[in-house]
Amino acid sequence: MSLRRRFAAVLTLPLLGLALSACGNENESASGGDTETITVTDALGDEEVPLNPKSVVVFDMGVLDTLDTLGVDAVTGVAKGGATPSYLKKYEGDDYVAVGDLFEPNLEAIPRAKPDLIIVGGRSASMHDTLEDTFEGVPVLDMSVDQNAYLDSSRKNILTLASIFEKEKQAEEILAGYDERIAAVKKQASSAGKGLVLLTSGGEVTAYSLNSRFGFVHDVFGVPAATGELGDSESRHGEAVSFEFIRKVNPDLLYVVDRDSAIGEDGKSAEEILDNALVKKTNAWKNEKVTYVDAEAWYIVIGGLTSLGTLIDDVEKSLA
Repeated sequence: MSLRRRFAAVLTLPLLGLALSACGNENESASGGDTETITVTDALGDEEVPLNPKSVVVFDMGVLDTLDTLGVDAVTGVAKGGATPSYLKKYEGDDYVAVGDLFEPNLEAIPRAKPDLIIVGGRSASMHDTLEDTFEGVPVLDMSVDQNAYLDSSRKNILTLASIFEKEKQAEEILAGYDERIAAVKKQASSAGKGLVLLTSGGEVTAYSLNSRFGFVHDVFGVPAATGELGDSESRHGEAVSFEFIRKVNPDLLYVVDRDSAIGEDGKSAEEILDNALVKKTNAWKNEKVTYVDAEAWYIVIGGLTSLGTLIDDVEKSLA
């Protein structure tokens, strides 16, 4: 077991005005070598990593999103074989070593990428210790997003990655713009009615609570929850619901995530599934307030710099 896992620290960051110093980053020279390093804080604690590493292996789509948005060209290996977002398709090419998928690393392929930094997170977080033990001397960061503090955690991770590649100013400018937009959204949301997040998959419908992976709709953007019946659910995966339940809850705003579309599965679209007599009786349907969100940003690319902006786009659209 990783020593850092034994001494994992919990880091809480303020929502607005987050200073770079809050990331706990510290530049220093590597003892006994020429490589300059920086100490950063990830989900497991402090880790010393190279400053401006030349070869990075990435097992998380949110991290890949952020590095790509910041113009970092040090990625040499990526997780493939899963649902790569459309705007990151270039990383499926032969220029990038296929180092496994989001759930299992290819330990034989990783050395071909010659990494001086490996990054996991979210779905791939469980492989952290295996990678750290196998590739001794190569730092492994866990950039998982805390679902109970989605915005704070995403911001912290974005700024941490930016500091490693000396892209802090660029990241801070983008995040400052997001802060302004989120503040405006929260003001609108307070009087826009109550919302419910649904996910469709394989013809089934799942609803999500305040404590779920999509709880940010309520705690970040300020959309009041349409029901308290899901409020005590601790499952980030939501709860299967019927069309009768949706009619009973009668949300004013519906946010719909089409999982099959996000992962490239065939089957009925979310629009087809919700084209139902009971759903059509809800305020959301009657008032044309059913928003089919960007499923890649909501389901695949968690906490990325571009995907975070897409979440804001979708909620802004729902309130227009």
